[in-house]
Amino acid sequence: MSTASPSDDRFRGYVHKIEQLLEQRAPDKVIIRKLSRATKELCADGSWLQDDHRVGDPDRYTRHMLHRDPLGRFLVLALVWQPGQETPIHDHSCWGIMGMVENALEEHAYQRLDDGSRPDFCDLTKGRSMDVVQGGVSYLLPPHEEIHRIGNTSDKQAISLHVYGRDLDAVNVFDPDTGKVSKLQIRQSDDKADKRPFVV
Repeated sequence: MSTASPSDDRFRGYVHKIEQLLEQRAPDKVIIRKLSRATKELCADGSWLQDDHRVGDPDRYTRHMLHRDPLGRFLVLALVWQPGQETPIHDHSCWGIMGMVENALEEHAYQRLDDGSRPDFCDLTKGRSMDVVQGGVSYLLPPHEEIHRIGNTSDKQAISLHVYGRDLDAVNVFDPDTGKVSKLQIRQSDDKADKRPFVV
């Protein structure tokens, strides 16, 4: 996974906006509202994204680290999706924003019917589904809007921008058929020898 921030002034300004919001200790809803607007503006013209951050993999979607906050408050990544690639159903245990840089992704949201008191069990129902198109934005806001699945159902490569409100090292993955919840460590490199799951 690349760890170099894009050099474009637009991206540096975007990161600065995130830092300002966090320094103001804004509520998560305010962060989502203001950052959604900034993400739409950034993704409306994706020319700021470097070519080496547009490289995909035929076997799985690809994560490119664009910025890791030195204080561990947030991450910014670019994800590259080949046709047919998708995530499992998962959460992030933090707020998040996804903006589309190129093409479109399909997102399915899920709601918990259980109270979440059992860490290894879930009872999920499918919620809204939407196509997030180029320049569009979707968000995650715990505790009720944080479980989803994302995939590229088109016949073209898609690229998305993701911002998460913590330094992600693990996510919960949900199986709605069995009710099982599994905690999975997130791979933080493109090392082929690393067999850990590769989750958004």
